[in-house]
Amino acid sequence: MEYRFTLKDNNQKAFRSFVWFLFFLHLIAAAILVLKTMDKYVKLDVYILLCFYAVICVVYFIFQKKRKAFENFSYLMALLYASFWMKHVGMIAMFIFLAIFVFGLSIQNKKTKVIVLTNGLKLTRLFKTVFYDWDKLENVVLKDNLLTIDFKTNKLVQAEIEESKDVIEEHNFNRFCKANLTHVA
Repeated sequence: MEYRFTLKDNNQKAFRSFVWFLFFLHLIAAAILVLKTMDKYVKLDVYILLCFYAVICVVYFIFQKKRKAFENFSYLMALLYASFWMKHVGMIAMFIFLAIFVFGLSIQNKKTKVIVLTNGLKLTRLFKTVFYDWDKLENVVLKDNLLTIDFKTNKLVQAEIEESKDVIEEHNFNRFCKANLTHVA
């Protein structure tokens, strides 16, 4: 018998912070470029870019409650960032930026999965998968879509599970875990 769960992760929140960090990083880079350059065309170009940043941010804050608003905002900003780096620094800087942004996008959609098996518990995280035998676990409980994994090392993992098409009967799951925990003890 096996039970599968997908945990609600905060990768979306981390990705939003990452995009805003990039935004402020580019504002600072543009300001330094304006202060350091003597070429009036470069200054004008950076001022126009800063105006685009401001307009896009205002539009985002107006429509932020709409579905996919942040994703559209982040893609548009990434295009502006890439053009900024390509025009003012070079192609290598643009490729480095795009590689970092694509890496952030790939992390954004990764979810932590928990598979409870008869021989233990498998935790698949962002970069690695860890298997725990039942003898390393103190308790495993599911209550009101909240999964609690208590380890014998006093480590505790507690997270909400995402709604899935497979309805898991809490009572049966808890009985299954208790039977495996007592079987080991």
